[in-house]
Amino acid sequence: EQLVRSARDFAYSSSEPNRALMSANLLASKTIPLSRLLGALALLVSILGGYGLLLHAKWQLLEEALAGNTAGHAAQHLLLIPLLPITAVVAMALVIPLFVYVGNYAAFSSLALPRPDHYLQLLFRVYRQWLSAGGKLKDKDL
Repeated sequence: EQLVRSARDFAYSSSEPNRALMSANLLASKTIPLSRLLGALALLVSILGGYGLLLHAKWQLLEEALAGNTAGHAAQHLLLIPLLPITAVVAMALVIPLFVYVGNYAAFSSLALPRPDHYLQLLFRVYRQWLSAGGKLKDKDL
């Protein structure tokens, strides 16, 4: 009985460092590597930069229409006004999955951004889970 107890104590004491090592490895696998973070940030900057350029172009068209410098019908220029919030929603819909990717990297460790095919997979996975869960996104569902 003493031998069994000492063997059990030895097994328990020798597994403690292994558990600490396993938890450290698990924690390391959940953090995003710097290269993947930089890829996600580059994609974020390109999406927001593209949106900024598009917004600037729309505002220039509207300013020219108000000044009367452009030929064309006024209704054509009024059609630009509803595009302002629509493009903002599209930009937000493209940016939100990047925050999910960085915040929950363990679920997306197979994806390498800024690859376009991986970004489309990210968009599809995040919004598919979000829609199937009724507008709630949980880490375990990703």
